[in-house]
Amino acid sequence: MTVTSDFMTSGQIRLSTGGTVSGTRSILRLMQRLVGVSLLMASSGLWLAPGANWNNEVMLMKMALSAISLLVGVWLILSGQKPAAPEIQIDTVRRVVRLVRPGPLGADLLLQKCRFSDLSKVKREDRVLRFWDEKGDFIADVYIGHQSVMDVLISGLLDSGQAV
Repeated sequence: MTVTSDFMTSGQIRLSTGGTVSGTRSILRLMQRLVGVSLLMASSGLWLAPGANWNNEVMLMKMALSAISLLVGVWLILSGQKPAAPEIQIDTVRRVVRLVRPGPLGADLLLQKCRFSDLSKVKREDRVLRFWDEKGDFIADVYIGHQSVMDVLISGLLDSGQAV
């Protein structure tokens, strides 16, 4: 027995909630990375600074502070990265539109899933399809380059009761 997944992916997506006004998120990410780097430098500075205290009474405290600042610094640097851009997957066999984001270790994280029949609106402009979910929120724009793929997708949408 053979199992195949028959879905199309397109890298051209525009999300309605993708950005913020005046770049607030990018400034926050920059500040987060800056604090992470400074914590890493502080943990090494405890040991390498001139006049560092090497007494036995202080060593345990220095090791604990170094370990905590290293862990928190690395965590801040890694969590300050911009998340991967989501992509849209259109499964014509199961008649589902999925919005996924590449996750850790190659696994896809499902952000949103909507059946063709549950879509509130689908608009077609030349080779671009725009999808709205059951609540009326915009999901994505999808550019489809091949006419045969567009025909299969349109027929699947029409069979599910969507006016395109």
